[in-house]
Amino acid sequence: MQVDGLILAGGKSSRMGSNIASKAFVKLDNKPLIEHAITSIKPQVNNLYVSGSKTNLLGIEYPIIEDLAAKYSGPLAGLYSALASTFFDNTDYIVLAPCDGPFVPKNLVEKLLDRIVKSDADVCFVKYDGILQTTFSIWNTRVKQACEKAFLVNRDGGFKRLASELDATHISWQISEINPFFNINSKRDLNIAEAILCL
Repeated sequence: MQVDGLILAGGKSSRMGSNIASKAFVKLDNKPLIEHAITSIKPQVNNLYVSGSKTNLLGIEYPIIEDLAAKYSGPLAGLYSALASTFFDNTDYIVLAPCDGPFVPKNLVEKLLDRIVKSDADVCFVKYDGILQTTFSIWNTRVKQACEKAFLVNRDGGFKRLASELDATHISWQISEINPFFNINSKRDLNIAEAILCL
């Protein structure tokens, strides 16, 4: 069974108050955010890819898959573009994680894979503290046509409507002192993450 990873790094950095081309390169603990994500996800998958702009992600050593649409079209654009590429032709499941989530659990893929395989679902999300974390998810690659319709026909950017039309499940992640699915979307979030690393 082949499980490959896709780090979503196509978002803007405007809310960070920064002129950095991509939020992926905003530094946390002297390391770009995307390095934290790569360090967490890479050991858990067979192959790792990055979704985003090749221009904005110069220096990334993993294959970059650009959106087959306008920039900043949302996470669905990243998933659809990945499935439409040849990189995932032999992939059974694709795991998504955002580049701005620095505290990804080391057993995330194991737990997501166990649930999606046992339930034979199309997609499995993480639910943390009652909230679905849709960018922390695993997708059966058989959803390719459904993603194509959702993105090209329905012009969706997120996963909400698509998930409602698929066989979707979730795992409820145990609450911990540090939210492992914390996203950094602002300077304040970055300060919080820095404080967490100092604990």
